[in-house]
Amino acid sequence: METEEEQVEQLKAWLKENGLSIVLGIIIGVGGIGGYNYWNHVQETTAVEASGHFSEMITALEAGNHQSVAEHSAILIDRYASTDYALMAQLALAKSHIINGEFDQAESALQQVVGSGAQKPLAYVGRTRLAAIQIHNGKIDQALTTLDAEFPEEFLALVAELRGDAYAQQGKAAQAIEAYRNAQTAKLGAADPAFLQHKLDDLGARN
Repeated sequence: METEEEQVEQLKAWLKENGLSIVLGIIIGVGGIGGYNYWNHVQETTAVEASGHFSEMITALEAGNHQSVAEHSAILIDRYASTDYALMAQLALAKSHIINGEFDQAESALQQVVGSGAQKPLAYVGRTRLAAIQIHNGKIDQALTTLDAEFPEEFLALVAELRGDAYAQQGKAAQAIEAYRNAQTAKLGAADPAFLQHKLDDLGARN
């Protein structure tokens, strides 16, 4: 049986080989990362404990046990604040709040991800989700400010689409169309091209 250290090294090698885009697909799904022992700089026993809390938190999220999600996320955020487990806990907590319709609480959790994650991939995920919540809450100027950052190319289509959503809510059709077009032509493309085209059609955009 492989040791924890060997598993971590294999995960690092896999991430290096497959690149950020695949990692983001896993992160955005949240539940898909429950089985990985995400690496950090704490001692091996601490990492195992954190991984256990994270796995239980994801299981609780998938089961709709929001109280358990809150309890495990609080432990991860408090005890492992300097690790990516804390950031992932905030993302999961935000998702739990969204499911419950608690959008202000979700926004607060995502603000923590953005503020604590610096230039980490998880912070970019948090920033796009935060902008989406701000748009939902009618905080359009704040959403555009949230999106006013330098994102890796893996995020550019999503960021452009979110900008389009913000402009559309402001009634700025021309700017919304331009943003949606940018999402269409981004190198990695939109997650749902058909839905993006539907948005353009609603604005009367011509092909």
